[in-house]
Amino acid sequence: MTKKVLICIALGLCSKLILAQDINLFVNDIKEERHLDSDKSFVELTALIKGVKVDEFNQVKIKSITSASADDGSTLQKKESFFGDDYSNNNELKIKLEAPTRKAINLINIEGVLKYFSPTEANGGKVIVKNPLNYYNKNLLSKKYKDVKVTLVDKAALDKLKEKDEKEYQKKLKELKESGVIAEGMAETVDAFKQFFEGFGGFGEKNALSFYVEDPKEKIVDIFIYNEEGKKMNYGSSRYGAHKLSISLKEEAQPNWTIEILIESEQALKEHTFKITSVLLP
Repeated sequence: MTKKVLICIALGLCSKLILAQDINLFVNDIKEERHLDSDKSFVELTALIKGVKVDEFNQVKIKSITSASADDGSTLQKKESFFGDDYSNNNELKIKLEAPTRKAINLINIEGVLKYFSPTEANGGKVIVKNPLNYYNKNLLSKKYKDVKVTLVDKAALDKLKEKDEKEYQKKLKELKESGVIAEGMAETVDAFKQFFEGFGGFGEKNALSFYVEDPKEKIVDIFIYNEEGKKMNYGSSRYGAHKLSISLKEEAQPNWTIEILIESEQALKEHTFKITSVLLP
């Protein structure tokens, strides 16, 4: 049975962040799963957010659960959601925790930190690249960030060059390696570099843009691609390992399109502490 609980978040400043308006969460669903392997058992709360605008460019996520307990005396740790704990662009959040013992009736306390991400060009959370096809094999974030790299890779041109002239193809790969498209140590030889680009399907397909990404702190939130009329052309995306990203498009990319990279910056983030009490288990 769905249970609704009004939760008032106690907002607190985190580091240098600015105080925002009050946020209310309405818990409208509680799911519990039990397995023979107790490590796989969990409870999951679904909560609707009221009080802040949540959409494609104002997103929310749970940063951490600092404390959670049930009335059976157990302390519960946060569990990662099935699809990962990414930002949500709608006003719904899921909180997944270890399951208490079957004796538990209530979750008596849940405390944590909520991220609210509202990027603009001014606060550094949005990097806009116009006419992106002019920047093939270059880091699109080089002027803004030193700890994150997003390189638009011209895989299609490399494929054509390979078919036409193997010697020139090898020469181009060597140039790209020396220019730093790939991180030091990832492709020490031309052959290894060649394998990096050729070793997975779909990367560089006609209606797609291909990227090499270095993002050790996972600051990149999303990448959107727009046509000349401002219509979003993303059709899906695929990741290959930690560094390769392919974004499928509704049409073949054109020179006058735009790429928008959403990235966590200190000015684009607000972090709020929250506390939830007395949630009846199903």
